[in-house]
Amino acid sequence: MDYEILGITIALLAWVAWAMVIDRRHRRLEELGQLPPGPRWWPVVGNIFQLGWPPHESFAKLSRKHGPIMTLWLGSMSTVVISSSEVAREMFKNHDVVLAGRKIYEAMKGDYGNEGSLITAQYGPHWRMLRRLSTTEFFVTSRLDAMRGVRSRCIDRMVQFVEDAGAGGTKSVDVGRFFFLMAFNLIGNLMFSKDLLDPKSQRGAKFFYHAGKVMEFAGKPNVADFLPLLRWLDPQGLRRKTQFHVERAFQIAGGFIKERTESSEENGGCYDEEKRKDFLDVLLEFRSDGVDEPATFSSRTINVIVFEMFTAGTDTTTSTLEWAMAELLHNPEKLRKVQDELRTTIGGPSKKLEEKDIENLPMCPALPLASRVLPLALGSLLYSFDWVLADGVKAEDMDMSERMGITLRKSVPLKAIPIPYKGY
Repeated sequence: MDYEILGITIALLAWVAWAMVIDRRHRRLEELGQLPPGPRWWPVVGNIFQLGWPPHESFAKLSRKHGPIMTLWLGSMSTVVISSSEVAREMFKNHDVVLAGRKIYEAMKGDYGNEGSLITAQYGPHWRMLRRLSTTEFFVTSRLDAMRGVRSRCIDRMVQFVEDAGAGGTKSVDVGRFFFLMAFNLIGNLMFSKDLLDPKSQRGAKFFYHAGKVMEFAGKPNVADFLPLLRWLDPQGLRRKTQFHVERAFQIAGGFIKERTESSEENGGCYDEEKRKDFLDVLLEFRSDGVDEPATFSSRTINVIVFEMFTAGTDTTTSTLEWAMAELLHNPEKLRKVQDELRTTIGGPSKKLEEKDIENLPMCPALPLASRVLPLALGSLLYSFDWVLADGVKAEDMDMSERMGITLRKSVPLKAIPIPYKGY
């Protein structure tokens, strides 16, 4: 009993001492003017109790009082919140290096996804090397321009997948899932020079599910991030849950790499010089003599990079397009205006929307890869189909609730009936 009392006493004293250290740190940073001003905070917990759910709405309310850039303390974690496009542009244009480092959330720390990661790497030689490689080999304008035909084909296949699944306008479809298939196959062509999924693919459905869960759990507010003394407990189980889904999505992405390397070995490891290199070729052939840079990439590092490209590239694209479609279905007059403009500009149903048409469509305003894909994918589905909400749901009754994560997903997947456009 005496030992229990002693243990509790020591724990309380440690807690108080830690709170005092954190409090002094907060005040010192404010006195030095290193952080923007923000709402007053409480010792230990900071501004946590000033935030409601969902957090981004609380940020918006606080910004109206404290300005477009403010500091919040979430326990011991300082967070600078930017809620103005002008300030964001200024920060990323002129202060990019200052913002290049980031806190790695507890949920993302595990056996998978850290070695060679571009997402979790801190600013330094390794991070700069990965960014340089991505910029010059993956997002370079010449490569994206050369992929115009691939983008068009992936979007054409998406339209065909939707038409088949809709059975001539008699069945509803999960709109986000078809955006995901398109985005995954587009990344697949950049990475492996081939389409990887179709609507019947079990691997596609599993990756969609696991990658979505990674984004959801990793983006949830985590007590272990705010109060470091609780890290070892993982009190909400977010690290365990996130790593469970990371492992499974990681294995699926790794499976595609294994198939590709085995296929190359069957061909005797010969490389067709006339064939354009894809990003996996670049990673496999990487050699460096730079300071603090790896001479080559290990298979695990390549797996991590490929996994992150697929996860980041598909989740943000899928979420953005699903929300855009949902907002249009939620506002029928705007949907009609967009469709009328598309069909008037392009012509009859025998034609299709192409990249060159986008600049002639002021209702479809278009970042390197994203600006080539988002308006074309969304416009193609709006042009090719008339849309009716599933189960007789009215536009004003749509569930537009949000699911918090690293990205803001629709809480309820968008389901609608695609009716093929036959002309006026």
